[in-house]
Amino acid sequence: MTGKFHISCFLIFTLGFTGGLLSQTDNLVANPSFEVYKSLPIETGDGNTCISAWKFPNFPGGGDYYHSDALSNKTKTKKNHFGHQAPHSGKAYAGICISKECREYLQTQLIRPLTKGQVYEIKLYISCADKFYLSTVNEFSIVFSKKPFNIVGNDFLLSPPKLKFVQLSKYSNTKEWQELVMEYTANGTEAYLTFGSFPYLENEKEYGEIFGFSQYAHYYVDDISIIALEKEGTIKTPVEVPKEAVLTKAFVAGETYVLENIQFETGKSILLPASFLELDQLKRYLLQHPKTKLHIVGHTDNVGSKTSNLKLSGERANAVKQYLIRNKTINKEFISIEGKGDTAPLNKNETEADREKNRRVAFSFY
Repeated sequence: MTGKFHISCFLIFTLGFTGGLLSQTDNLVANPSFEVYKSLPIETGDGNTCISAWKFPNFPGGGDYYHSDALSNKTKTKKNHFGHQAPHSGKAYAGICISKECREYLQTQLIRPLTKGQVYEIKLYISCADKFYLSTVNEFSIVFSKKPFNIVGNDFLLSPPKLKFVQLSKYSNTKEWQELVMEYTANGTEAYLTFGSFPYLENEKEYGEIFGFSQYAHYYVDDISIIALEKEGTIKTPVEVPKEAVLTKAFVAGETYVLENIQFETGKSILLPASFLELDQLKRYLLQHPKTKLHIVGHTDNVGSKTSNLKLSGERANAVKQYLIRNKTINKEFISIEGKGDTAPLNKNETEADREKNRRVAFSFY
């Protein structure tokens, strides 16, 4: 009754990453180019309510998100409230403000924690917004943590960041995307990634300066990746997704479908970030077909009591429903749920592979 759940369906898609097609397991960052969204942005500061798998932890209602399909000129790509910039890839990117009073940070839970001793390539792209009054910075950092954390206002980090991108001439390129890249050996505790320009103390000296009269900078961020390296330092060969697999096909009423990447915390009904990409695709399908009704059924393996399995399967089906209907963009009356526990296995539960297939959330349209 623990571990990964399977949900059957045709919603297989690429991550919109440059440099070839990558499977979800290659890049440990979910929604790395911010293509998947819960809703399109209208105002600056809509990032937390729009972007899937990411949050701006120090701003419950803030952070900036830009998408080429946005209905407001403030939040479009190419030209928006802070300047001009096309996405590095795809149709979207995020934005962070860095000011004397407060700084924004991007934070996400990794698809799975980093492996102790494994060397990873960490890469992302930034571009400085070009409004005439904006300032610049010369340092960005990544902080890994076991749990999510928050920094209030413009407070200092408790200890200096280990992963720093420093440029003495300041990050001021407004015309092109600038690549930030480094290799990193994991200690095995890295479950969350937080990116930004942090103020901190090191050897009694303050770092994290903002350069310019306004003391207010804005940077666009796109295509964040963490990919394991082979021993010789080359990136592991990415798994190519067949072209026919990236197409979203029409669903047939009465048929049952499975998505392969729905995951929950062990023994719980809390969805993990690895689930968000495919669930957001399903949500977008439902938004495009507002009269479609969906029936979600949770299943478990035979580990544990039948009573607890029945309860857990229903709770996990409900967790999927609640994810789909949040923000009230989908009619909750059109989604029904059911928990069947271990009463309808696909096989005999004799091996862990068997049990993994039996742990699933199936759904059908009607």
